[in-house]
Amino acid sequence: MKKYLVVILLLSCFILRLDAQDSTRTDDSTTEEKIALTAMTGIIVPLALAGTVISIAPPSVGFVTKNGTNYGSLNFESGIGIGEKKETGIFSDWRAGVSYSHIFSSRVRDIYRAEVKKDFNFAFIDRRKLWLSGFHVSVGVLTDFPNDGYTIGVGAWAKSPWLSYFGFFPQHTVGFTYRYNKYFGGSDFHEITMGMTSSFTF
Repeated sequence: MKKYLVVILLLSCFILRLDAQDSTRTDDSTTEEKIALTAMTGIIVPLALAGTVISIAPPSVGFVTKNGTNYGSLNFESGIGIGEKKETGIFSDWRAGVSYSHIFSSRVRDIYRAEVKKDFNFAFIDRRKLWLSGFHVSVGVLTDFPNDGYTIGVGAWAKSPWLSYFGFFPQHTVGFTYRYNKYFGGSDFHEITMGMTSSFTF
């Protein structure tokens, strides 16, 4: 008797599974599919939007030279750019950006900057546009609270148009930047950074 019950139960489960997989069904999604779709929407969409807006990118590494002493630093930089669209990418012509440099020393304050950059693009170097390259010059203001000053910079960069962040903005670039910094009415110092920066380029 137990064998017959086991066989009947197994056949019932098998028939139910066949019915669930019937491709001719036209009703709505199953409860499990609805739950999975809701969960995916609730997780993936916010992550994509937050990643695009916040621009989570690895920082640039570098060093700051003050009074003849070098200090290691981490620099986070992002901004908004205005560019010219090409076949496979976006070249930024002007960028307005903000950056934060964390100095690895309790004797040196962290630095905050607001800058305007002018980009010069080398579109003729790689006509296949596998890597877009160029250099920039920049000017801006800085503060380390309470000291304020100005900054002048120059740098070179490269980026792949095929690797935009989440398929949207911002565009991330890899390169290096040298900055000459001077406090208003005070001392000057130098900073070199190398790594990744990002920009919302339109």
